Amino acid sequence: MNNMILKNNYYCFIAGLPEVFLDDRKLALSVNGFRELAREALKKEDVKLMELFFLPADNKQVLRLLNKMAPDTNLETVYPLQRLEDEITEPTNSLPTYLNRFIADFKGEHLKYDVSPENVLSWMYYDHLMKSGSKFVRNYAEFVMNVKNLETALTCRKYGKEVAPEIIGNNAFSKALRTSNSKDFGLGMEFPYVEKVISLMGNTNLVERERGLDLLLWDYIEEAVVYEYFSMEKVLSFMLELMIVERWSKMSSESGRKVFMEVVDKFRKSFEFAEEFKN
Repeated sequence: MNNMILKNNYYCFIAGLPEVFLDDRKLALSVNGFRELAREALKKEDVKLMELFFLPADNKQVLRLLNKMAPDTNLETVYPLQRLEDEITEPTNSLPTYLNRFIADFKGEHLKYDVSPENVLSWMYYDHLMKSGSKFVRNYAEFVMNVKNLETALTCRKYGKEVAPEIIGNNAFSKALRTSNSKDFGLGMEFPYVEKVISLMGNTNLVERERGLDLLLWDYIEEAVVYEYFSMEKVLSFMLELMIVERWSKMSSESGRKVFMEVVDKFRKSFEFAEEFKN
């Protein structure tokens, strides 16, 4: 009986979802369309679980507002802009706990970790996900954090930048990235995907690199729900794969080119920083 209460099943909803494939270019359902359908079909607690994956937009908006920048109206946040602005002006602690804490810490000028504000907020966000009641969410969050940290560490090494201040998290993976001088940071044996990421990061073709990293994530999601059929975990896996496919389906459009150029610009800026660092 307890298992039935803790784990909702969505037979009709999942059965009605279209199939998605990594090489799809035309989607029968957008991410926003999925979110609208899911809000009607899912239990309240599962809607909150789904929305965890869209909070990075709220993180970006909160950072802009705290830095006295104009809000980005293109950000599709979980919480309305007015609510985010009100929480910064007169806090009522109505946002997720990590966001409430970050806003208070930022305004009080005493951030929780000794890294950049952006990294502090990302760190707190992943900590928040890894405290979720869902094993799928916890494991997914740690995998994504590990891969992003590894990408960051490899980029820092390549351009002679100190690794430790750019790494987030307190797990064994993060600690190894901060302290190890070996090629694979001493992680290759325990984490097979480390060698794949190292190989991908050595590819100078940014599109191929991004595609390979998304394929790695896709394979992880597929494996995580291999025995799930009508559960919330299956709903989340569909949504996460749809997010990947939608991103790539836009690559031939103007918005897609903008996303790609942002990746290129980020790469160039890291290179320019390294040159200044060496000089």
